[in-house]
Amino acid sequence: MHRSGWLQDPKTKNTKRFHRDEKSWSLYPKVFIDSGRPLSNEHALLKSRIYVDMSDAKKQWVNLQRAGWEKVPPQWGENVDV
Repeated sequence: MHRSGWLQDPKTKNTKRFHRDEKSWSLYPKVFIDSGRPLSNEHALLKSRIYVDMSDAKKQWVNLQRAGWEKVPPQWGENVDV
């Protein structure tokens, strides 16, 4: 798994960021999943964060894509072009 990945529902613009927990990665890979929504000309509205093992994160990623969510570039944080 890459360090982070982004999925977005094209209808609602709800977005999920999947990013690995570097502190746990070598022994027991865990992933943070942040949920939020980017807002025009404002900071993103971050709604929740969950902490899951990598296998659960992969399942959620696949299920969201099957439901129509699409890969998108970073939507908030330091990697976003303003």
